[in-house]
Amino acid sequence: MWKNLELNGVQKIDKVSAEFVIWMHSMLPYGKMKIRIYEDQEGIFSGITDLHIKRKFDGDFEAAVGFGKTVEEALSETIRKFNSIIEQDYPNEQYPNGLSEEYIEYTEPSDF
Repeated sequence: MWKNLELNGVQKIDKVSAEFVIWMHSMLPYGKMKIRIYEDQEGIFSGITDLHIKRKFDGDFEAAVGFGKTVEEALSETIRKFNSIIEQDYPNEQYPNGLSEEYIEYTEPSDF
């Protein structure tokens, strides 16, 4: 099994377990983002968005990350984290039309 491999020079192996396309037309200028779910050798799942949001407190772009014991749990936690960032920095009352391009950037396709 891949989790038990011990290879010279390899410290860690993560497996891409799933990739999801998430549609959020009311929030995102291009309507969608992707979330990739990885499983590590200990069986922990982590999700990360291909979309990074410009944070108000420091001006840096940040992806949402979530963790779980299953693919579904990691996916849910990643979406919750994404929504939390949006609610903190770009509340619907102030941004009723969602985010504009200046507040987001996508990961390079070759990196995701």
